[in-house]
Amino acid sequence: MTINVGGGSFFKLAVDLDYPSSLLTTNSYSQVFPIDASGGLTTALSLTGKFAVSHLDFRNMIAESNTYKLTIDGVVVMNDTFSSSTSQSIVGSNNTTSYDPIVIVCESSLLLEIQTATDTSILLNYVARPIL
Repeated sequence: MTINVGGGSFFKLAVDLDYPSSLLTTNSYSQVFPIDASGGLTTALSLTGKFAVSHLDFRNMIAESNTYKLTIDGVVVMNDTFSSSTSQSIVGSNNTTSYDPIVIVCESSLLLEIQTATDTSILLNYVARPIL
């Protein structure tokens, strides 16, 4: 995997005539709810195509040991198990007083998976914009 820093080309947003009104008006995210991740690795979000993802944030969680796995364009870039709190930010801030400028760009696919011991009602907030 090659990571280019500085001087590279930027992505171009694709036409999305329903943005931003397509997002939930109360918090500017799309949501997946409920996610039952108990007992096995469970798909929380699967995108096919070219996207710029600026926010991935799990909420409504039980504070316990969780596994998070992120695969971008067929490459596993995160596969970690640790004890998290009742929310876990993967990309973007879950804090209204700070800003995380990271944007994940996928050329063909993005797969976000989660596993918990007992949690059956997790919420995922995300922002994914199609790009050219």
